[in-house]
Amino acid sequence: MFVYRTIEDLNMIWRHAATAKTAVVIGGGLLGLEAAKACLDLGIKDTHVIEFAPRLMPRQIDEAGSEILIQKLKELDITTHTGKNTAAILGNETIKGMIFTDGTILSTDMLVISAGIKPRDELARACGLTVGPRGGIVVNDHMTTNDEHIFAIGECALHNSMIYGLVAPGYEMADVVATQLAGAAKEFAGFDMSTKLKLIGIDVASFGDPFISGDEARTIVYRDNHRGIYKRINFSNDGKELLGGVLVGDAEAYNMLLQICKNKMALPPDPMDLIIKAKEGAADAGAGVVALPDDALICSCEGVTKLDICNAVTGEGCETVDAIKKCTKAATGCGGAHQW
Repeated sequence: MFVYRTIEDLNMIWRHAATAKTAVVIGGGLLGLEAAKACLDLGIKDTHVIEFAPRLMPRQIDEAGSEILIQKLKELDITTHTGKNTAAILGNETIKGMIFTDGTILSTDMLVISAGIKPRDELARACGLTVGPRGGIVVNDHMTTNDEHIFAIGECALHNSMIYGLVAPGYEMADVVATQLAGAAKEFAGFDMSTKLKLIGIDVASFGDPFISGDEARTIVYRDNHRGIYKRINFSNDGKELLGGVLVGDAEAYNMLLQICKNKMALPPDPMDLIIKAKEGAADAGAGVVALPDDALICSCEGVTKLDICNAVTGEGCETVDAIKKCTKAATGCGGAHQW
């Protein structure tokens, strides 16, 4: 049984995978699916994903998107089990299998756990700082705890009942604290959790509010079961503002849709064109980039804006992608900004 938080954990998984015939990953979120693909890449052909929720990536995609994703994972020889709750682990010195609360048993000789984030708030508790009911050091918009001399940032910080499990919000929190320590004012106003799955060879992305529905918004859905493509966009009732969406199987338009959503850019007369004619309208993408405000965040991992990149080109003479990466650090983390 393994977790994977350190390089030592990964080395142990790598060594054990050489003798394993079946692998199970608990957790059908971003990291869990990437761990399952890694097990396949390590030569374990019988790989399973266990998810307690009724669908995969429950924070990012809806039920229909999950169905398409499960279909595409099956094509990779990854078996998915949703709505499963583990009751017990079988085996003594080594794992033999798992028993679920519905009475079913799954045999395995390797288990990787990727079941969410648990804030490391032990020190805060010992110091008498306020923590949330399920953990996490409670902070305000200034990232200050109930002790005005102590800040908390990152995955141990609980802001408006939210624990952020991505690196970009952590950088923003750090900038809020650093700005205040330097004598200026800045607040943390939450963070957009739009994200894209990058490592399994399947396009999956969500942006804005992917689940908004009913009287609050209108929704357009495109689904192609044959090609394994699902797209959903949510927009305001007046058709002027993109509010969020889900992309599975084809996320080519993700970067532009994300910027349209975050920067409240004007929509085409027919919002359907955003997902159906995305490829045909690729020539118009340049105009879309030009229309972005200077503070549009192009690389969220490194906090690089459109203005930073423009300054690198015009002021520093960076005229190639590699030069821009070296100058601004854009796309040196996850690599997503490279697509721009």
